[in-house]
Amino acid sequence: MLESIRKRRNSAVILVAFAAIILVFIFWGVGPGGGGGDANAVATVNGESISVRDYMNLYKREVDYYRSVFKEQFTDEMERELNLKQRSVDILVNRILAVKEARKQGMEVSEKEVQDTIKAIPAFNNNGTFDKELYFKVLNSNRVSPAEFEKNIETDLLTAKIREKILRDVSVTDEEVRDRYMKENRKINLDYVSVDGESLKKGIEVSDEEALAYYKQNASRFMVPRSVNAFFAFASFAEFAKNAPVTAEEVSEFYERNKGQFETPAAVKARHILVRPEPGVDSEKARADAKQKIDGLLEKVRSGGDFAAIARQSSQDPGSASQGGDLGWFQQGIMIKAFEEAAFALKKGEVSGVVETEFGFHVIKVEDRKDPGHMPIKEVEPAIRKTLGESKAKNAAKEALAGLDSKIARAGTAEEMKKEAASIKGVRTAVTGFFTEVEPPAELAGKDDLRNTMLTLPPGQGRTVDAEDGVYLVRVLERKEASVPEFKDAAPEVKDILATEKALKAAREKAVQMVERLKNGEDLKAIASSEKLNVGSTGYFSPLDGFMPRTGIFTGDKEGLFELSQSAPNFPEVLVNEGKHYVLRFAGAREAPESGLEFKKEDIRSRVLAEKEEEVLGEWLNGLRQRSEITVNRDLL
Repeated sequence: MLESIRKRRNSAVILVAFAAIILVFIFWGVGPGGGGGDANAVATVNGESISVRDYMNLYKREVDYYRSVFKEQFTDEMERELNLKQRSVDILVNRILAVKEARKQGMEVSEKEVQDTIKAIPAFNNNGTFDKELYFKVLNSNRVSPAEFEKNIETDLLTAKIREKILRDVSVTDEEVRDRYMKENRKINLDYVSVDGESLKKGIEVSDEEALAYYKQNASRFMVPRSVNAFFAFASFAEFAKNAPVTAEEVSEFYERNKGQFETPAAVKARHILVRPEPGVDSEKARADAKQKIDGLLEKVRSGGDFAAIARQSSQDPGSASQGGDLGWFQQGIMIKAFEEAAFALKKGEVSGVVETEFGFHVIKVEDRKDPGHMPIKEVEPAIRKTLGESKAKNAAKEALAGLDSKIARAGTAEEMKKEAASIKGVRTAVTGFFTEVEPPAELAGKDDLRNTMLTLPPGQGRTVDAEDGVYLVRVLERKEASVPEFKDAAPEVKDILATEKALKAAREKAVQMVERLKNGEDLKAIASSEKLNVGSTGYFSPLDGFMPRTGIFTGDKEGLFELSQSAPNFPEVLVNEGKHYVLRFAGAREAPESGLEFKKEDIRSRVLAEKEEEVLGEWLNGLRQRSEITVNRDLL
């Protein structure tokens, strides 16, 4: 089943290497690697490095995807089997190769394409309309500059163009759709005989000599882990907050002492006119023409022309031109450095000279300014009260437990410890009983620090442990160190393990023999009767069902199963699920009705097309990789 999901995800992996996954780059901080070789790079592709940051962000995203699919079943072993670290590197390598190949083939992305793509991103839209202030705010909160983000968009669009070119001749015929429909919707019924390893255990004997030999070779398997029995007292912050009022004087004092937290930075409200050099022509001439045009527009403004009207008519910034070049309010750190420096150097009502940035030439007008200041105390008072209240509650809870620690240290039993704690309002106590790291009590679920403290603290010593909702005072009452039991104590478990292994081996051998007998022409019912087993029937099922009825066997990776027929009825493998070994034989089929094709053909066509595209893209990428110099620093994976 894992392999099947891996295959489905592989399709997404290929697409991630090309598609415009824009929000990934905002919210995960992933950008294209740059520069030459780097000793700290995770990988280099023809001299271009992939940074540790890019790799770690994408790797985390891959892990989160599989964790969302498998929930609590997602383990470190599964992660290793999926090879997510290498997968993440491959995605970033593929991205660089695709961009390089696109540029090699002369592909370009216009500024308008970049702008139109950004304006269509829902994260930057307010009531269905692109909001430039929101755009800057989202980027700023994620520490991504507009220039960096727009460069990423350009890269995504470039990879999309090369992808489109590679796949333009990929198509799916009606015959391919029909064949897939017939294959997926053909239902089969199988007769089966199951050999249950558990049922064979009764007749299996394990000698003391066998058990002792196994025990010696696998002693660590029978290790009894460390266990402790601990007392704890818990002081809830919520309970102590009830008796931790915050006064107006304390609020005022906190405000004055921490005024820096409540600063409001300088901001300007500005308009601009942008003229971009024309793409696709001689760069020096394009730059000179753009400079000449902006100089003329600046002269119009200085001659008394209406700035907003000129911007509306001549500015080449699609995000603000229709609003007369209005950029709204912005703080330092939002705009490109050269633009920002020019804007913040102007007084209210002033117009800049020509300012050049990587986007072109600008003329800026500052319509208003806000000097640095502080938020009024009335506005921040609720937040201050919350902060002070939480701090008081935490301090009171810790002080209560600090005083209790010396008292319970003198107590002889857990009951006496509970009595000492009973006098403190808001504190509750409990005794865990013996537990191990593998089987902690419910109280410790999700509290690793608390559990680890209990498991490592010597008996008789106390310690406080902070948690999100309160403070724990822990004292270990008893502790049993990890140990390997004597053979006589472990013998029953050892013999049971060996008997199970022998039984499963015997079940498989018997099932394999039955498959051979089927191949030699014997009847399944006769075989089952000779082995005193019953023949079952799965009932009709198709590949779309995913699992074989009555057996629970996953069929997504067993395509040969659905090719069984009257002329080739025997399945050549023994399938296993939950200790049961299944011998299978074709019992009947129901061909897919032609009438159902019409309702499913578009869905099938899109799926088959995606598979063919994945195959073509995969072959193309492999070709690029074979012709490239790629090095991976595995020490950083």
